[in-house]
Amino acid sequence: MATVYYDDSHQKIVESGIPEIKKVLFGNDISEIRSVLLCLDYYLDPYYKNTLSYEREIYDLLQELIIYSHDDDVISSCLQLIGDHCCIPLLILEKGFDNIKDKWKPDVRYILEQP
Repeated sequence: MATVYYDDSHQKIVESGIPEIKKVLFGNDISEIRSVLLCLDYYLDPYYKNTLSYEREIYDLLQELIIYSHDDDVISSCLQLIGDHCCIPLLILEKGFDNIKDKWKPDVRYILEQP
């Protein structure tokens, strides 16, 4: 796993809203995807008090990425963000469970079973 960092450009992407976040997360630049995912932790972790009005939509994107990504580091980062911070029903993961890479199904099942 390579070193991942984020800077002001990644914060601007996150602060620009869902269309910009989605463009990066579903793009082809794995390094940029991983940087934005790391940056999202800064916004989703309640410790930093950086609440976004579109957090629910971010969690929806993370769930979709778990289902459709082929990159294990990206999937791992999404699972970490959801597992650490998410408190909404994970309906996208539930519905798409059969499409998740077999390697990650135990982790997803664990997250889905959390209260």
